[in-house]
This record gives sequence, C-alpha cells and structure tokens, in this order.
Amino acid sequence: MATLHYTESGHGQPLVLLHSGGMSGEEWKPQMPLFARHFRVIALDHLGHGGSPMVADKLTVSDMSRAVLELLDELKLSQVNLVGSSLGGAVALWLTLYHPRRVNKLVLYRVGYHKDSRTHAGTRDMANPDYWRDVGMNKWLSDIHRPQGGPDAWEEVIGRVSEALEPGTTDHAHQLEILENIFQPTLLVVGDRDPVAPLEQILEMLGAIPNCGLWVMPYTTHVTATSTWRAKSFAQEVTRFLQRK
Repeated sequence: MATLHYTESGHGQPLVLLHSGGMSGEEWKPQMPLFARHFRVIALDHLGHGGSPMVADKLTVSDMSRAVLELLDELKLSQVNLVGSSLGGAVALWLTLYHPRRVNKLVLYRVGYHKDSRTHAGTRDMANPDYWRDVGMNKWLSDIHRPQGGPDAWEEVIGRVSEALEPGTTDHAHQLEILENIFQPTLLVVGDRDPVAPLEQILEMLGAIPNCGLWVMPYTTHVTATSTWRAKSFAQEVTRFLQRK
C-alpha cells in the first residue's frame, strides 16, 4: 500500500496536485471540484505532512518525490499531469527532471529552480509559528497536521520545510542548463512581488525551458489568493493550459 495519504475525484486524464510546504492536500480544496470536471484529480499529502508519515529523520525533496512515484505506481498511473505549489513545485520539478516519462504536462507554481540565502529568507520566516498565528492559520494547521503527533505537531512540520530547503544542503539545487532538457509543455505561475520565487529567476526558467508559458499575477507576493478570490481563475487558466493541443 502506498505511503502517502491522498484523496481523488473526477474522471479522465490524471492530474496530481502537489501542495506547498507546511500545508496538505487541503490546500487544493477550492480547486478540486473545478479540476474534477475535466480530470481525475489526485491531491496527496507529502511525507511528514497531514496524514502522510515521515520516513526519515529529515525531510528532503528527493524522498518526497520518490514517495509520489510510489503512489503513482500503486495507482498504476504511467503518466500524469503535475501541478506543484512552492515546495510541491520543487517536487514536481525533480520528478520531471529525473523521471520525465512519468510527466505529461507540468505547472510550476510559486517555485524557482534553486534556493539561495535571499529566497530562503522568506521560507525561514514562514517556519516561525508566530507568522501563522499572526495570519490566523495556526488552528487550521494544527488540525490538518494532528496525525503528525498532536495539536502542536504543525510547528515541527513547518520547521522541516525550512530545513529541506536550506541552501547549503537542499536537493532543490538545479543548474539552469538542465532545464533545457524539459520537453514537456510547461506553465510557470508566479506573483510579480514574490520574494521566495522572484520573478527574475522565473524569467530565467522561461528562457531555458523549450516549450514554456508564463502567467504573472499582479501585485502579488508568495501569498496569491488562489484559495480565495483567485481560486476560480487559477483553475480556469491551468485547465486551459492542460487542455491545449
């Protein structure tokens, strides 16, 4: 049985949704019914998040990616569309680079191709529990991560994410040239003011990936409102991209 907890809905071509660090598959709840009109949608919880266990002392992008592969094998899915948000985008990129035949189309949302001290600063800030208390999301995080060890386990979860993306040790550390090997149609989605996935790095990716489009959300940081008022437009744009011939 696959390690990862997941939910699925809809029918058709498989679409795997990879949530951001510190969240769970619940991140995609506003888009799930919209995507399910056109696709078989699978929203999973990454290792060490939500209902999925930790399998090592430290969270890594490669371990998370291999767990996704294990789930795809369990579901007998030879090829899928991937939509990855932030840390989930790092997983989607890793899968595309190292297991390209498993990926049909790729959406990288709020993620660059490597981490440095500048882009990791925002990730480190979000590893502080007070950040989430200040924005009123601590109870929600406590609820979704209770399987990780109780009501306070969410604080450990967000710390794992920062550690997994530490610039000196992370395996989310690709050279720009390797992106030229991505043959899948790719859509990059980013906010124009995102310090975690800065627009200049995304533009580098746009120039390197051969068949690549870009959607820039105006007046937007790493928080893009795609779980609230932008949820419908996000699902529409991604669906249009995935259905392009």
